[in-house]
Amino acid sequence: MQIVQDEVVSGKTVTIDEKHFVNCRYKNCTVIYSGGDYGWTNTTFENCQMTLAGAAQRTAALLGNFGLIPPSGGTVPVGGQSPKKSNGGVQ
Repeated sequence: MQIVQDEVVSGKTVTIDEKHFVNCRYKNCTVIYSGGDYGWTNTTFENCQMTLAGAAQRTAALLGNFGLIPPSGGTVPVGGQSPKKSNGGVQ
């Protein structure tokens, strides 16, 4: 997994698959997730949009079809700050 460290970005597109972000800050960005592993430590996403693609988009559609999550157009706002630490389901 690629380590991204001390990055400060505004207004760009960021793909999170197969990356671990450390001490990063993203503001007004589009965050793209396709279903791969990811993680972050002490990283914030402020006023970003989340876009699901590939396997993640298909999983969200399936869950929406079962009424487990609300239907979405594929992009959702990410408000405030994200959790300080996440391992994206990676052990």
